Amino acid sequence: MAKELLTVEFRYYDKKERYNESIPMNKTVMIGIFNTLEEAINEGNKTLNILSKSFEIRVEDKFKLNHLFGTPKRLVTNTSYPTKGVQYFAKIKPLKLYSLEETISETFKAFDRCKSSKGIEQD
Repeated sequence: MAKELLTVEFRYYDKKERYNESIPMNKTVMIGIFNTLEEAINEGNKTLNILSKSFEIRVEDKFKLNHLFGTPKRLVTNTSYPTKGVQYFAKIKPLKLYSLEETISETFKAFDRCKSSKGIEQD
């Protein structure tokens, strides 16, 4: 079963008490898991409205179902115009859910395929 995961990652620098230099930091906020891409896009654009209160967001900076060549626009970022050195990456990623038993079985089958293709005796 496939779902859509909406997150916003922030990248910035911070100065910690024990260090003499700035260190890179990042924090990721999970906005939600959605059943369809359309739902994720709708919530993603609502999230961008919240971000627009603190960051510059251009009109074309929106999630879209049909973007270039008919593919969805799944990433919106301000890397071209950071605000006070803070970058954000709003992303919609396909999230595939697997059962544990099926995954264990498939990993061992993949291992066996690899070993047999190389002609290596199995353990």
